[in-house]
Amino acid sequence: MKNDELATRRAEAIAGDRCFTKGRLRDEFRMKPAPGAEPVKWYKSAYGGKYAVYRIADCVPMREKRPPTEKQQQAGLRLSVLSRLNSTSGRMAQRAHDWLSQAPLFLDTETTGLGNTAEALEIGLTDAAGRVIFETRLKPTVAIEAQAAAVHGIDEPALSGAPSWPDVALQLRHAIGARPVIIFNAPFDTRILKQTAAAHGDPADWLGELTVYCAMELAAGYFGATNRYGTISLASAASQAALTWEGEAHSAIADARMTAGVVNAIAAYHLALLQEQERLQA
Repeated sequence: MKNDELATRRAEAIAGDRCFTKGRLRDEFRMKPAPGAEPVKWYKSAYGGKYAVYRIADCVPMREKRPPTEKQQQAGLRLSVLSRLNSTSGRMAQRAHDWLSQAPLFLDTETTGLGNTAEALEIGLTDAAGRVIFETRLKPTVAIEAQAAAVHGIDEPALSGAPSWPDVALQLRHAIGARPVIIFNAPFDTRILKQTAAAHGDPADWLGELTVYCAMELAAGYFGATNRYGTISLASAASQAALTWEGEAHSAIADARMTAGVVNAIAAYHLALLQEQERLQA
């Protein structure tokens, strides 16, 4: 409300010898009862309490709020950055940044299905920049379920000349080495790899020794869950990160690249906050 308008409203109310509660005096007129001013009348409230009304002529203007000083503004901005760093999104962004500092690889699989006998029929492995480290299709020992084929579009004739798990397991192990692996829905893909190895009588103990991080949990914490399971899909995370697909979605390499893109996008928020914090402290 402009000062001229406020002064006019006050003058009109005083001329009319009107009475108001403290709340209306504060909100409508920026006034309060003067020291020693007595209520004109008390009323019972609908909730069993009491409230008073005062003659506006017995009230005084409230002190105008002073604009914050530059020092106060800077302190507020610094507190804002600190609050965002400590928020859930801020903590997830720092986690993503910490993961990327370890030079991780990003893995994805396409599978014959979802159950306890499902196997991998495509494996993709990239680095954080999306460069392909390892890529292969696999000939499974079980049939491809129709629902799975409808998602990734891979059928059994397309795998007629593909290698089997024993042909590629050592290559995959060497490609990963000692680097951490980030997977979107890590529990699912690691289970699928173990089931694939088991189908060929390979204990693949090395799979259990990998350092694995789940990008789905990270994205759900940063963007918020989007389903009743408390998780988020890769497509939804990519959309919220404003990313576009490189290649066709639901191919192992394309999904691994998108996972890398999502983690990089989340980590970028942490870097942006650190840069803002550094600027404010300069």
